[in-house]
Amino acid sequence: MDPGIDDAWALVVAASRAHLQGVSAVAGNVSLAHTYSNAQEILRVLDHPEVSVWPGAANPTLGPLITAEAFHGRSGTGSWQGSSVPFDPGAERVWTHWAQSPQSLAKTHLVATGPLTNLAVSLLAFPRLQNAWQSVTCMCGALPGTQVDKSQEFNIYVDPHAADVVFHWMDRLQILGINVAHRATIPLSDLPRLHQYGAVGKMLFEMLDFYSQRSRGEGGNPDAFPIDDVCAVAAAIQPDLFAWVEMPLAVVREGPLRGTVVVSPLDLNRQPVRVAADVSANAFRQWVWDSMEPYRTS
Repeated sequence: MDPGIDDAWALVVAASRAHLQGVSAVAGNVSLAHTYSNAQEILRVLDHPEVSVWPGAANPTLGPLITAEAFHGRSGTGSWQGSSVPFDPGAERVWTHWAQSPQSLAKTHLVATGPLTNLAVSLLAFPRLQNAWQSVTCMCGALPGTQVDKSQEFNIYVDPHAADVVFHWMDRLQILGINVAHRATIPLSDLPRLHQYGAVGKMLFEMLDFYSQRSRGEGGNPDAFPIDDVCAVAAAIQPDLFAWVEMPLAVVREGPLRGTVVVSPLDLNRQPVRVAADVSANAFRQWVWDSMEPYRTS
């Protein structure tokens, strides 16, 4: 993940609904130094010091990093500021850790909420990781042929080369795109509910008060905002909230259509990817708020 504000809420929900095995940080919404620090600070607020954070890629596979500070703030967490955790550029990277942990990966469902650079590097360096996880769920792109409110989805646009590697080689892959995530928005009027959830709710409110004013209107409702990365966690944990189709996919890697997800040509002989086609939006919102209940303090 590349925390990032909706990444932060995704991590909060994942900690509520599942057993966290670890977090890998990747450059995306902000630099790797920030995403690495932010992941550790969010886990600190969640009181999960046992969960390791592994640094990954500091740059896309090819080309310079494109960030989203306009949506997430200079450090990636909007108006909320945790402590800064020093980043060691020489630290062991997550793909090395994954390659040395086949037994734990086999019991793990991986959720990717940032650019797919870490996964692509892992597959290129250690091809046996192709089928290492029980499942891999990615928040990226859009279902080919659907009408969306943005020309490109950020995670794929930042590193389309990585996304194409993952679509080609990863087994048991499912993706959730913005054509679905932007139907599962949160009303701005819901934000005060976060005050019920102690330090976790305070952290999220300070982040989302910043983020919601910049992302409101995506999906078509000016009084609501999307939480794309939380949708990815829901897709991995509660897949019956979504309708699914299967198709082989590829990514346009360069030019004016960079980052566009397309149906793969037959001669590339790619295996089908499970793609979210729709969501029960009301049920999803209820699922999110139910996920916050373990943090309730009042």
